Amino acid sequence: MDERARDLRRLLKNFLGLGLGNYGALAVSLLINALVTRRLGKDLFGSLGLLLMASQILSLTAANWTQMAVIRFGALEFASTRTVAHTVWSRVWIAAPWAAAGAVAMFLGREWLANYLAIPTWGLALVLAHFVAGFALTTIGAAFQARDEMRRYGVVLFLDKAVMAACVLLLPLAWVRSPIIVIGLYAASTALVAAWGVVALGWRSFLPISFDRAAYRAMLVFSLPLILSSWAGMIGGSWFDTPVIKHYRSVGDVGLYLLGTTMAGVVQQITVVFSTLLLPQMSVMIAQGEHAKIRTFVDRVMPYWFLGLSVLLCAVIYAASPVVPFVFGPAFLASVPVLVWLVLATCALALFNAFSPLVVALGSTWVLTWICLASGTVNVAMDFILIPRYGIAGSAFATLLSYGVSAACVLAFVQQRVGGRVVGLSVLAVPVAIVAVGFFILPGYWFYLLTLPAGIVSVLWLVSRFRLFRAEDAVYLQGLRLPASLVGRTP
Repeated sequence: MDERARDLRRLLKNFLGLGLGNYGALAVSLLINALVTRRLGKDLFGSLGLLLMASQILSLTAANWTQMAVIRFGALEFASTRTVAHTVWSRVWIAAPWAAAGAVAMFLGREWLANYLAIPTWGLALVLAHFVAGFALTTIGAAFQARDEMRRYGVVLFLDKAVMAACVLLLPLAWVRSPIIVIGLYAASTALVAAWGVVALGWRSFLPISFDRAAYRAMLVFSLPLILSSWAGMIGGSWFDTPVIKHYRSVGDVGLYLLGTTMAGVVQQITVVFSTLLLPQMSVMIAQGEHAKIRTFVDRVMPYWFLGLSVLLCAVIYAASPVVPFVFGPAFLASVPVLVWLVLATCALALFNAFSPLVVALGSTWVLTWICLASGTVNVAMDFILIPRYGIAGSAFATLLSYGVSAACVLAFVQQRVGGRVVGLSVLAVPVAIVAVGFFILPGYWFYLLTLPAGIVSVLWLVSRFRLFRAEDAVYLQGLRLPASLVGRTP
């Protein structure tokens, strides 16, 4: 078997391992939400969303901005020493002061915060425990990625949801009727999977416990520019939308919005996997100054991806109205318009996720940070304008505008630096736009009767416009070089 065949086989194994774990986790997550929504109802499900929001805000503030550094520096450390101990503990020392400050703030404001979240003050300890367990699990997941153990990383993703699903299914029904109990189950299941990850990695991966000044400094310098983009992601995402919805509407609306964002997140995760597995090829081209090859990659490969995603998103919109109330209960039918707006927003998110790694590879980290800040600012402004009048649908539309701004800025930047028809890829969202608009303006069966042929025509037009399914495209794909990070070779 020649080297290229072995590389393709490794790539397939990595793709299957990560893909099965990731999408298996998403499928189980939907099962969890189906069970929890029926047991809690929309009001208590909204209360659970507030608890998860508090934990996520703490994660975004204290830890998420160091995640990429663990993968990068962990890979280098593992290649030279076969351990990731210095990298892991450097992340712990960086995050510890932020986490401690958050815990102190929660303690000082415990009465107000507990009242806002509608839980007893001792329940805040469960929120903090959920953050700590999540931090441990994401660190372990990053360590698996740094060691090129993508299949084990996929197992971690799956087990995190599978253990929680087992808790919800096996525990007495009366135990899963309170948001505070559910957040406790989330924390416990995540902690159990993190413990398994420690055993799977082996204690040598975490010992000795030390403070490596050089590793700490390198990770901190690398991660500092990402603080603003991480925090901008907080104000530009659903975790900022949630308190605004609660302020102007009701906890029940929070529950409806949370379900809509959860369902949209399942599809949006596909865009993340695509960037993770395929875009290192483009990063290698940038490092070697091969901009012409990047333009060829954009022209010949990207249209297939975005058109296929558009067809999938159209299918999601078609299925939303009958499937959502059947799976989650009739009370959650009002989540469907939120899902449709967010599915349309996924087109913009896909463009952003596809090209933002190129911005980083070009050394323009601060450009990405300013783009995220601009996007977050749009979301904040539109939330306060649209939510009071249009409720959760207005919040979803604000997210669409926010994602649209970030996608437009990234496309414009990459177009200027690389050239080609980067911006032109945005027209591949036309089928989704047609179906989404039809959903809101056409009643009943007219929606399906009119948008289905219109969507098919638009897909055929795009195939012709981008000259897809040519024989030379297959030849080009076979000639792509596969970097070590894709096929699992040790760096």
